[in-house]
Amino acid sequence: MKIRMLHTADNHIGLSFNRYPEAVRDRLLDERFAALERLVATANERQADFFVVAGDLFDKVGVAKSTVVRAVDLLREFTGEAVLVLAGNHDYCEGPDSKLWKWFRTAADGSPVIALTDKEVRDFEGDDYRVRFYACPCASKHSREHVIGWVADEEKADDRLHVGIAHGNVDGLGLDADQRYFNMSENELRGAGLDAWLLGHIHVPAPATGTTGRPLYFMPGIHTPDSVKCSHGGHAWWIELGDGGACGHELLSPGALRFIRISRELRHVDDIAALKAECEALDAPRTVLDLQLSGRLKEGEISALNGMLQSLEGGFLHFSREQDIAPALDAAAIARRFPEGTLPNSLLQELLADEDAHPGDAHLALEIIESL
Repeated sequence: MKIRMLHTADNHIGLSFNRYPEAVRDRLLDERFAALERLVATANERQADFFVVAGDLFDKVGVAKSTVVRAVDLLREFTGEAVLVLAGNHDYCEGPDSKLWKWFRTAADGSPVIALTDKEVRDFEGDDYRVRFYACPCASKHSREHVIGWVADEEKADDRLHVGIAHGNVDGLGLDADQRYFNMSENELRGAGLDAWLLGHIHVPAPATGTTGRPLYFMPGIHTPDSVKCSHGGHAWWIELGDGGACGHELLSPGALRFIRISRELRHVDDIAALKAECEALDAPRTVLDLQLSGRLKEGEISALNGMLQSLEGGFLHFSREQDIAPALDAAAIARRFPEGTLPNSLLQELLADEDAHPGDAHLALEIIESL
């Protein structure tokens, strides 16, 4: 007995990206759909039995109806047994009057796409498997209590696999000092008596790469990046779950765009060359690049830096920078400020030439002199 599943979560379709220019925003919005479409295609190519979305398919309960319909239309292309879509903490379901989930069910009518908005069990049987899914949806955006407690009390038949689907933080996996995000402990997950848990909420994948055996739970992370806080290319899990503890799993990377932040302190022309090489190595048309630059450079080096950055700007999907580069002192800069033979000139030239002095001593002395 074995089931094949593609497990995704935290797709956040409908995320606004309003801080970006219109053309960039449209590309980022489309990528959330495109990455989901790529996952469905992968699931079909690998003949998955189930496509599982463990919460936050949508970024908020107030997404447009057209967004819901477009996402469901992509999921309807799945050719396996069923698409199981759990209500997460961003697209939570407060009850039967939820507009989002009414739209979802109408769009999914007549298809294998199933909304999981109530605590329930779902049984499926195929030629090679019998499986029971335990749906643990969110009914609010925040909660100090998880929603998996009822699963432990359910009878677990020996003739099938048992898989939980839930959304929330796992103690020790994500930061949640205020306990607002449906926190679950590993003991509670283990105590439910299931073969595996498919979870959502944390935007990085778990278990760690290289983990063997059957993990207690899987967390796919976000399927395609949404900000510079996401340094990876997006992930999902391919999982093959069998009886007797058999389990195979592979981390997929469906994202096509990247968000990259580079923070560098520049002190020399070689630092500029290294920064240029690092930027040119990126896949610019598919990258949102944010540079955070600081340091001290000579006046000619500052000009060279600005010229280099201007040459990069047009190639990237989006390019932004914050620059705090102070002019570095050299003999010529000192002479322009203070005539030769004056005390400030002599002091600053001596500090600049002193190999044992700290590199910032001359600059500190200049600041003191200019403040007098």
